[in-house]
Amino acid sequence: MANMFKKYAADREAEQKKIEQTVSTPTTGMSADDEKRTTLSLSLTVSDKKALKMMAAERETTIAAIIHEWVAEHMQEVDK
Repeated sequence: MANMFKKYAADREAEQKKIEQTVSTPTTGMSADDEKRTTLSLSLTVSDKKALKMMAAERETTIAAIIHEWVAEHMQEVDK
C-alpha cells in the first residue's frame, strides 16, 4: 500500500523551504544576522490582521518582514 501522505509531505517540505528562503533572505542591505530579533505584542483589528496576512502571502514573505520594511522606509524619512 502506498503512503497516502507522501505527496502532502513533499508539498509541505517544498513550502517550508520556500518560507525559510524568504525569511533568511536579506532585505534592504541587511543580512538576517545583522540584528537581534525581539518579540512585539501588537493589537490589531481582525481586518487589519487579515490584510497583513494577504499582503505577506502575495509577496511571499512574512508579516514581520513587511513591518520591518515599513520601519526602514520611515526611518529614512526621519533621518533626512
